[in-house]
Amino acid sequence: MSATTLLGVYEDARGAARAAAAIRAAALGDVETMSPTGGHALLATVPRPASPVRLFTLLGAAAGCAAGIALPVYTMQAWPLIVGGKPLVSIPPIVIIAFELSMLGAALGGLVGFLALSGLAGGRGRASGAAAAERRFTDDRCGVLVTCAERDRAAVRIQLEQAGAVEISGDA
Repeated sequence: MSATTLLGVYEDARGAARAAAAIRAAALGDVETMSPTGGHALLATVPRPASPVRLFTLLGAAAGCAAGIALPVYTMQAWPLIVGGKPLVSIPPIVIIAFELSMLGAALGGLVGFLALSGLAGGRGRASGAAAAERRFTDDRCGVLVTCAERDRAAVRIQLEQAGAVEISGDA
């Protein structure tokens, strides 16, 4: 089964959103949208899976909390300061430090997760093929790039036209 790509160019985000939603609803192919701004209509058509960055944030918070407990307990035992018969390891100061280091660890973990998973360092772009070179998608136009089976090419073209595409191009 050979795959083909079609690129529909739109003057506004509403038309591109209609096309993307119709093609996804009909399960005609993989849809990628490009826009100079994040319009609500266009963003609503994009499926958003849960972000894996939250795992980095959780791990950073757990590591920060563990460090926030271990550091005060170690220092309290290494340099004991007994005041008025109170216990050597006291909970209230440990809780404060553990909370603060949890927040610091979560923030740093989220930052590391974002940088590791965003692909910014590797220079990978989301758009592929002809859409990557389209400068007008950063200026004033919106685009819908559809990768579909050759048998679905005509149906995808009809969906793009019905949504108001001003131009449709693709590999022939």
